[in-house]
Amino acid sequence: MRHACFHLPLAAALAACLLSACAPRTAGLEARKDADARFRRTTSLVSFDQARQAFESGDLDKARREVEAAISRSDTEARYWSLLGRIELEARRLERAVSAFGRAMECDPSLAEAYYYRGVVHQRIGAADRAVEDYLKASELDPDRIAYLLAAAEMLVTGRRLDEARGLLLPKLAHFEHNAAVHELLGDIASLDENHRAAARSYERSMMIDPDAPLVSEKAVSALFRAGEWQRCLEAARRLRARAVAGADGQLAVVPADVLRHEGRSLAMLGRHQEARTVFAEYARQYPEDTEAWRDLATVSLKLEEVDRAQWAAERLVTLARDEPAGYTLRGIVAERARDLDSAIRWHVRAVEVGPDSPEAAAALGLALRAAGREQEALQWLRRALDLDPGFTVVARALGGMVD
Repeated sequence: MRHACFHLPLAAALAACLLSACAPRTAGLEARKDADARFRRTTSLVSFDQARQAFESGDLDKARREVEAAISRSDTEARYWSLLGRIELEARRLERAVSAFGRAMECDPSLAEAYYYRGVVHQRIGAADRAVEDYLKASELDPDRIAYLLAAAEMLVTGRRLDEARGLLLPKLAHFEHNAAVHELLGDIASLDENHRAAARSYERSMMIDPDAPLVSEKAVSALFRAGEWQRCLEAARRLRARAVAGADGQLAVVPADVLRHEGRSLAMLGRHQEARTVFAEYARQYPEDTEAWRDLATVSLKLEEVDRAQWAAERLVTLARDEPAGYTLRGIVAERARDLDSAIRWHVRAVEVGPDSPEAAAALGLALRAAGREQEALQWLRRALDLDPGFTVVARALGGMVD
């Protein structure tokens, strides 16, 4: 009995020693584990920052090495995977980019940028529906980032899904009322929808917010002309011309071709043909390879009965665009003004040979044949022109007069 009593306290003492020895050792292991995790996270952040800097400076190889080092130390950080995806995207390794963005989403399903950049990949490979889906998800996760919303809307516009694009932007307009890009894109949608007045309004709002936005002013000028707002188009074009002159710093100002074209055409539509002729002459001088310049110069010269200038411009147009019917048609009209109907008909025949589907060429030939007294042939070509363009009112009136 004494032997048993001796062993019981001894066993208890040994157990207490073991417990006291083990407790601090287990706690030490946990502490070391936590310290190691903190160290790995800290060093991973250092590698991530270096990767981001290298990426921003265009050193993709270093960026990839650094971000892969960061991931090796902490592979649950969504930002690391997203940066790797962006690096692979820039390197055009698109499958790897998609994989990296997918890992980022697994680590953090709320990381909007991963969806956005995966949308960029889908857009590049032509997967439009998947790109829109990713852009919309990114916008949902980060509704204050206008770039995500615009990316989705632009893809819809590219796919001619105009109602969807408009429906996406309009509810957000109050939130992004002062964003020029939103108004510009709404203008693009209206323009594609042939609602040119609405397009002009949207472009003008965009210009009020950001007067220096590239190309918006030119879009506004074009929309105003298409809307039949010729006086406002003229004023807008002249403001752009004045801006170009002011920016030339005493040198010869280079005015954009679209600005000169719409300035001249607005003047012509307003009946100010001499001013229009001056603008078109400048247009042709600044852009001597632009066929529109010579076409407009020839047309307004005919309006002014300046036959020699019209012939010169029409000859230049034929030289620049031998496979287009407009130059030959204008040569034919010039010949008609010179009372040379035989030459006129030859030019018009050449025009319809070059442009068999051109209603203007067919109409011009028909009218020249009528002037030459060749009624049956004239009827044939005038009917052909009306078939090609049922809304061609000049031809309809000519036919009506001949039938009567």
